[in-house]
Amino acid sequence: MDSGEMTLFDKEKLMNQSEDFITYKFKLPEGTGTAQVCQVFSGIEITKINISSNRYIPEINKSGRIIEINHCQTGRFECRMNDGCFQYVGEGDIFLSPLKNHCNRIELPLGYYQGFVITIDLDSVPVQWNSVIPGIPNDICRTLERFFLLDECFLMQSRDEINHIFSGMYSVPEKVRSAYYRIKILELLLYLFCFDPADEKQKHIYARQQVDIVKQIQKRITEEFSYRFTIEELAREYRISATALKQHFKGIFGQSIAVYMKEFRIQKASQFLRDSEQSIADISALVGYESQSKFTAAFKDIMKITPLEYRKSHRKNQ
Repeated sequence: MDSGEMTLFDKEKLMNQSEDFITYKFKLPEGTGTAQVCQVFSGIEITKINISSNRYIPEINKSGRIIEINHCQTGRFECRMNDGCFQYVGEGDIFLSPLKNHCNRIELPLGYYQGFVITIDLDSVPVQWNSVIPGIPNDICRTLERFFLLDECFLMQSRDEINHIFSGMYSVPEKVRSAYYRIKILELLLYLFCFDPADEKQKHIYARQQVDIVKQIQKRITEEFSYRFTIEELAREYRISATALKQHFKGIFGQSIAVYMKEFRIQKASQFLRDSEQSIADISALVGYESQSKFTAAFKDIMKITPLEYRKSHRKNQ
């Protein structure tokens, strides 16, 4: 495979290369990631990204008329755009942005992310798409620029049509993967060609000050996870309205504070159950539950087994 002009991963991190794919592994300050790159058409690459980290700084191609389309399968990411705005992309969403407003820093609020990045060089795509498949509009890629007439980026929220396009791309067998990708990219381009951007109400784009306050609150409640903060006391302390706090927290982390902290506490409890000899009663109090029965119910709701079953299963596997 020709690595193409748009592939910018450090070649020292190359894992393997085949006729159709190049796979890279890269270290991040707080974790690792992999990227599998495939050139599906002239000027169009698709990269499958899998990251375990809280942040990632993408390498940017500085030349050309390039559009990126990101699809988030699992996790969540925060885009710090070149124009200073913050945008949040959740599971099932697709996010379109031109190179001139590239994302210069990606934060992963949940600590993980898996998705696809489709990179389209408008100066290199086929001029006569009809020669690829009869009936394909020749300007199918260039009309993507209309998504940025009112703003420098465009978020399309999760919907059945998008899920239909991308669902099989994450599990397709390797022997037909490149052909499958080509079919699905054409399907995506046709869908976007027919889509009217005016029909999509854009999610709120956050200013730096809003993001900083919410992240300070998230840091506080996760560091002091034994204590159950109320929305009202957090709002008073950080000088933000309770309504704004609830809206901004969900917009940034994809969950309400209550749901986020429930999952966080159960993950902490899972760690204590695996790595310590503390009693289940002590662990339930440590992670902020006033009774062991409430803790057990919450644990089973998320982990699908009781704390005692969880501890036994992990000790059996050691």
